Amino acid sequence: MRIFWYAPDKVFTAFKDPKDNPSFRLRCLYNHQKLIENGHFSKIVSNVNEIIYPDVVVFMSFGEEELALAKYVKSIGKHLVHDYSENIRGIPVLEETKKLCDYLACCSTALASIESINYGKKAIIIKDPYEDFPIKKNDNFSNTPLKVVWSGMGGNAPLVENVLKPIINSVGMEYIEISNRPNSTIPWKLSSWFVDMASCDICVCPQDHWNYPCKSNTKVTTAMALGLPVLASPLRSYQETITSGINGFICHSLEDWRDNLVQLKSENLRKRVSLEAFKTLEKYSIDNIYKKWEDVFRSLT
Repeated sequence: MRIFWYAPDKVFTAFKDPKDNPSFRLRCLYNHQKLIENGHFSKIVSNVNEIIYPDVVVFMSFGEEELALAKYVKSIGKHLVHDYSENIRGIPVLEETKKLCDYLACCSTALASIESINYGKKAIIIKDPYEDFPIKKNDNFSNTPLKVVWSGMGGNAPLVENVLKPIINSVGMEYIEISNRPNSTIPWKLSSWFVDMASCDICVCPQDHWNYPCKSNTKVTTAMALGLPVLASPLRSYQETITSGINGFICHSLEDWRDNLVQLKSENLRKRVSLEAFKTLEKYSIDNIYKKWEDVFRSLT
């Protein structure tokens, strides 16, 4: 089978390198690499002219070019999958493209549930894999004071800085921000962000889930993979990953954030939670997530 991932340059205008975009790495690059590793033809392209004799085209974006390409692919009897990781709808060109697609591969249960209202069984769930890092938290070393880290591209930074940072400081811990914001504690760099995270002790994953209920599991599985106990908002993806008090903590209120941080002053608890978290990551491994993509492609070819 011949798989083409259409990822035009316009998708990555906010990034110097597409690999800096977590969604590109997790939902395109790693699966592309696994396809090649397993003997399939796979190519990531940014120009429609590079798509030659496709069996399946995977869209990583939407627009007039994508719609024109979708119409062409269907006209030659081939197949389309729209990789879908943002809760965007109601845009005519996007909805027209979705109608032509065989599947909408949604990053979360919540997103697939919403898409299934209009697109039924076309909306399938393929979650984000976790990244297999060459480093994890060194259990033989703890910071004094304990370091609580948030890492991201800046979107949720005001929420953490204005709401959680004061709580973190009030319990005697140090707040660390790894992001692309000018006032971050540590600038985000592809080569070192995970090393910087692993040097901390606890990870917080807040999310304004009331506005953005469809986000993926990536934030919490990243923390788990790095060996950090994680505190998270009650986003559905997070609750599907975390059994609160066992492999992490779901925080429904400001008191929950404070109380769980205080609990995690215990080194033994931090180690126990991190160990349980790592045990639960298998279903999010790239091998298992890739199999879901491969099964979809096989069903179409």
